[in-house]
Amino acid sequence: VKEAEECYNTALRLCPNHADSLNNLANIKREQGCIEEATRLYLKALEVFPEFAAAHSNLASVLQQQGKLNEALLHYKEAIRIQPTFADAYSNMGNTLKELQDVTGALQCYTRAIQINPAFADAHSNLASIHKDSGNIPEAIQSYRTALKLKPDFPDAYCNLAHCLQIVCDWTDYEARMKKLVSIVAEQLEKNRLPSVHPHHSMLYPLSHDFRKAIAARHANLCIEKIHVLHKAPYKFLRELSTPRLRIGYVSSDFGNHPTSHLMQSIPGLHDKSRVEIFCYALSADDGTTFRGKIAREAEHFIDLSQIPCNG
Repeated sequence: VKEAEECYNTALRLCPNHADSLNNLANIKREQGCIEEATRLYLKALEVFPEFAAAHSNLASVLQQQGKLNEALLHYKEAIRIQPTFADAYSNMGNTLKELQDVTGALQCYTRAIQINPAFADAHSNLASIHKDSGNIPEAIQSYRTALKLKPDFPDAYCNLAHCLQIVCDWTDYEARMKKLVSIVAEQLEKNRLPSVHPHHSMLYPLSHDFRKAIAARHANLCIEKIHVLHKAPYKFLRELSTPRLRIGYVSSDFGNHPTSHLMQSIPGLHDKSRVEIFCYALSADDGTTFRGKIAREAEHFIDLSQIPCNG
């Protein structure tokens, strides 16, 4: 990578407006975590060559990483306008739409990417994830299996397929499947990669406690990295409260028909309002259940954040 970076820098010294070199150097900077420098280089490449589809798509990816989802969408759309058969741009735009909670739009993008390139394993896996999140488990299983046929060494697809099979209680080849899953996680942790198993899902598998702790730590570090990319200044508690009441906030995606709410639905209303002020922030839409209604009714403040895009 260092040699490649030196070559691109040499090319740009000889020809400062060489769009391909600007784009490729930006790709290296992005891999190195130099997001601002990568963004500057992508913008320079587009200034030189506005119809550069790959640079639009790459810039969109960096903007998405920074939580600038609407800006990212604009550049993905430009990439597709310039190159209508740009399967990668469709698939990545689907990921952005998924973050914006536009499931239908994401589904259409993944489907279009597969129409353009039926052998696009990542698009099949992304499509499977949409089906999985929507509760369409048989469709998810089919798409994950297609992805693995196209790319047998695909840890994310394999581990997500394993989770789907457990959801539908398919225990076929369970021992062999678990053995491979544990092997995948061990290799990822050894190489300091993000594990393909979610921390919560790790409890379902025959993993050691040390592995589970390491999985949780790596995912926690990812969250910290995403926050750092946003470049937001640390919050300082400089303002004295006008009321002596302590403000307590509950943030959850499970204010509804979920075990979390089954167990804690009465808690917001049981606080001593003379001493505390309760805020409940719902990350999921109203499912119309009595669990949701009770929490919303008894909490002093109930704020629905389900339509607010996630910035990391």
